[in-house]
Amino acid sequence: MNSVDKIRFLLLNGEAPEATCYGYMELNRDGHMIALYNNCGEEIDMFGGHEFIKVRALGKFDDEDRDNFYSLLESDGVG
Repeated sequence: MNSVDKIRFLLLNGEAPEATCYGYMELNRDGHMIALYNNCGEEIDMFGGHEFIKVRALGKFDDEDRDNFYSLLESDGVG
């Protein structure tokens, strides 16, 4: 089971965002980050000079069924 956490970016692409900027972090079953997403749920480069803090866990999903992943994002207002 993978999990999704809501995050707040302190740096996004190496620069401080002008306003509060949220996104999402996907973790694999071992707890390692495997993807970052912007506030629209679009995947962004994990190595783009980002700094962030975890806000809260959204939930877990089966990595074979991405519909559950998008349901978690929709529950947070994405889409």
